[in-house]
Parts: sequence; structure tokens; C-alpha cells
Amino acid sequence: MENKKGLTLNGMTGLNFLFILNAVAMISVSIYLTTHFYSTLYPTQLGQSSSLCNISSFFNCDAATYSKAASLVGVPTSFFGIIVGLLFLFSSLMPSEALEKTCSAVSKYNFIGCILFFIFSLTVLGSLCPFCTLYYVLSGIAFFLFWRFGMNTWIPDIKISSAWSVLLIGGAIFMHQTTSGKEDLRSKLNVSIVKQFNTMSSLADPTQESPFKIHMSTAAFAEAPIRISVFSDFECPFCKIVAEQMPELARRYPGKVNIQYFYFPLDAKCNSNVKGRFHENACDAAYLAACDAKKFPELHDEIFANQEKLKTGALVDIAKKHGLESCIANEENKNKVIQSVNAATQFNIKSTPTIILNGKKIEGTIPNGQFFAIFDDILSSTKK
Repeated sequence: MENKKGLTLNGMTGLNFLFILNAVAMISVSIYLTTHFYSTLYPTQLGQSSSLCNISSFFNCDAATYSKAASLVGVPTSFFGIIVGLLFLFSSLMPSEALEKTCSAVSKYNFIGCILFFIFSLTVLGSLCPFCTLYYVLSGIAFFLFWRFGMNTWIPDIKISSAWSVLLIGGAIFMHQTTSGKEDLRSKLNVSIVKQFNTMSSLADPTQESPFKIHMSTAAFAEAPIRISVFSDFECPFCKIVAEQMPELARRYPGKVNIQYFYFPLDAKCNSNVKGRFHENACDAAYLAACDAKKFPELHDEIFANQEKLKTGALVDIAKKHGLESCIANEENKNKVIQSVNAATQFNIKSTPTIILNGKKIEGTIPNGQFFAIFDDILSSTKK
């Protein structure tokens, strides 16, 4: 039998199998992005918004997630990627000329949309979402396969496109209702959180400004409308969650947030407030981080990233990498850490992490969405 001109019309060929794998990958990436959309904007537990695709300030998913392009009338943009991937997969498993024709047209429009989103990310957001970019590449592969080996058309089959439009509309309505429900729950919870924050006692910002800054929007710490002082321990697991939250808070409120760091190792070796050696590497980690205030943000991130390896020599490796081998045993650095620890007395701090947000003490941490609600209230109050 003579082969028909088509990507999916000649059985399980190598090209068709490649197309199936590509479609499954498109669905998987889109499901991840949809899940990330909800977990980031509507977190329900501590640290839920942390993401494996937040690689750096440039390569991260959050800038896209918080942008207006992330959803259309409450429907995550990534949901449409799921529908496109399912259409491609269905056409491979249940081939027909009508489906092939529809997929060929959809692959073109989908790829054009990806190019526009890619340009938007670079020019407007100034960042790239790694998983979004992966979806763009997969969409490009689908476009190429149809253009080179399949039916090459811009016009879909009317019956097939109508049937899939019903599925698309039905799914979009469900996603819209899901988003609306989460919005209602978040609004109620955030109202309660803001009320709790506003009734807390104001203890003022730390009397001494820390030389160790995580993020600064202004020259002086006191000048920003949102001021965060973090008392932390490099071996504390929840402190690591807070460390991962801070860049996201700063990205969400550019020019509004200052974040400074205070050492509070839970180790009697350098902290007289602690009766014991709970975290035996925490003081040495603090000595290393205190060695060079200019390098502190980088050292802060690197030490927390290697938290599980601190007991096996990671500190020495980090010190060698940055040419700071003598810092851990340096008396001046020890004094810097002790001075930082002493700043905790003002707030009667006993545990980590403890956050001083505009003079109010938060022990532990809260989901990013609740931070955002508090920040929005602070900013609205400053405008009055």
C-alpha cells in the first residue's frame, strides 16, 4: 500500500512515535505549569510556592506566573497547552485526515503564540520561564514535523475543530470556576492575616542596621516602605525556606522592599542565648558568610543550597571556591556574628527563623500569598 502524505496516517512509524513522545511532553509540561500557577498564586501550606524551575533571577517561572499573561479570565494560559497536547496525542492514536489537517493548522497557530510569548518574556518581563521555554521548543518541533512530513495547511477541519472547541470551552469554564473558588478562599484568609498583622505590637526596626543585605531597593534600609529583617540559622530547615522566599518577595515588589540578615545560630559556640550545640556547623557557616559583606548575598544562597552537606565539608569547599579559607577561624568575623546575635535581644528572639516586618515580629514564616496580602496593605496605607 502506498504511503499517504501525513505524519500520523501511516501507522506507528518512527516519525509518528516521535510525535507521540513530543505530545506527551507538551501535556506534562503544561500540567506542571498549571500546577505551579495554582501553588504559587494560591498556596495552602508553608513553602508550597517553591519551584524547581526557579533557577535564577533571569531563569524563573514566577515572573511569568505573576504577569498578566499567566491567565485569561481566570484560566491559566498553560491549560490551553494541555488541550493542544491532547489533540496531538489523540490524532496519533486515532489517525484520520480530518484530525491531521486540524493538528497541522493548530501547530502553526500554537507556535506563533509561543513566539509572541517568548518575545513578551524577554522584552516586558526581562526573564525566561524554563518550563515555558521547553513548551515553546516542543511546539516548534510539532510545527516542524507537520510542515516537513505531514499535511501542511492553515485551515483546520470544521467538524473536528468544533468538537475540540466544545472540550476547550468546557475545560476553560471548569478552570475559571476553580480559580474563582481559590480567589474567594485566598481573599477570606488574607483578610484575616492582615487583621492579625495590624493588631500585633510594633517593636520598631532593629536599632542597628545589619551590614549583611539580601536585597536593597534604597540606599538606606529605613527608606523602603517594606522592611524585612531576618534572624536566621544556616542549618535551620525552615530558615532555608525563608531564604528561598526572599527573592520572590523582592521580585514581586520592585523598588519597595529592603531585606537585611542577622545571624542567630542555634549553637552556644557563638550564641550565648542558646544552651547547647543544636546546629554544630551554624556558627562556622555564619563566620564564613560574615567575611565579606559584598559577597554575602552569593554566600548566603550558596550555603543554604548546600545545607544538607554542611556536615560533610561543604563549608570548606565554599570557602576555597571564593578564596575565603581563613574566614572561619578569623576573630573579627566571630565578633561580627556575635554583634549580629546581640541585635536579637531587642526582640526577645528565641528561635529561627524570626522575621521583623516593619517592626512586627513573625516567628516562623508564612506562605508567600499571605506576605503579599500584608505588603499590599502596607503599600496602600502609605499612599493615604
